[in-house]
Amino acid sequence: MRFGKIQYLNLIPFDVFLKSYPIPTRYKSAAFANRSYPSKLNQSFLFHRIDAGFISTIAGATAHRKHKATQAGIIAKGAVWSVLSLESSFANGDSALLKKHRLSPSASLVLGSHSLESTFEKVDSRVDCHATAHAAARNDNKTAQSKNADSSPQAQSPQKDYQSDTSNALSTVLNLHGRVLIGDRALQYRFNGGKAIDMGQVWWEKHRLPFVFGRLCYNSYGEFYNNIARAFVKKRVKIPHYILQARAKACGIPPHYIREYLAHIHYHIHAKERVGLERFYRALRLKAIKPPSRIYPRNVDSSKCTPNTPYKRQL
Repeated sequence: MRFGKIQYLNLIPFDVFLKSYPIPTRYKSAAFANRSYPSKLNQSFLFHRIDAGFISTIAGATAHRKHKATQAGIIAKGAVWSVLSLESSFANGDSALLKKHRLSPSASLVLGSHSLESTFEKVDSRVDCHATAHAAARNDNKTAQSKNADSSPQAQSPQKDYQSDTSNALSTVLNLHGRVLIGDRALQYRFNGGKAIDMGQVWWEKHRLPFVFGRLCYNSYGEFYNNIARAFVKKRVKIPHYILQARAKACGIPPHYIREYLAHIHYHIHAKERVGLERFYRALRLKAIKPPSRIYPRNVDSSKCTPNTPYKRQL
């Protein structure tokens, strides 16, 4: 049996649970062998290179439809801390959320005034006042048209995270246009004081429903994985101190901060979580967002992509 697991801090409880679960050691070894970031595991799942795993919600749409998804998932009811939109703004002028997240809708007007001043400075002083006014008005009109084009949803598509599929789609669904950052890198960014919008929080404010970021899905051995999922969501897992210390050292995040982070996540898909899933799938259809395909992005060298590489801000 081939199992794939997301190599993020949010699945530490599942690691601890699986070590104590009564299955042969060879199965446990298989479960810990295939670890990577979500988009890579999605490809492995679609190609049937793994029998089961925690798959991104968007990639698990077919499994959901075919009833090949368990009731175990990675869920947040509000802020999740590890799915962020950096330097983001909202489309279509959602004034309430703009005010709440301190995003200024007048930024484009300020930029427009600066560009207008620069236009006047470049006008030849020898031209008479009427010609100057006409040229300035024409240039200002072009500037306004270009800014309107840049502010359209098509022009400001979110900058995607190569490790993500669901969060990239969620950013589009929520009309966010900033850089998407997920997983341990996002948690490191937040811990170091980085400013960003928490997508889990925005989803909750819009829909008042939990969001399922990933789900335990399977291609085969359905009964076996359903039993594991049922046992996992029923058990309250206590993380040993030595495991927490080891993961904290590897990620550069204090243990107490990891505990606070895990308190924002739960794993049992109930009725409200299922409603949230259907709401998200409906939004994908309305936005014409396609689920990931079997074609892996050619511009990404997967051998150099590690799940816990810290995010480096581009200057």
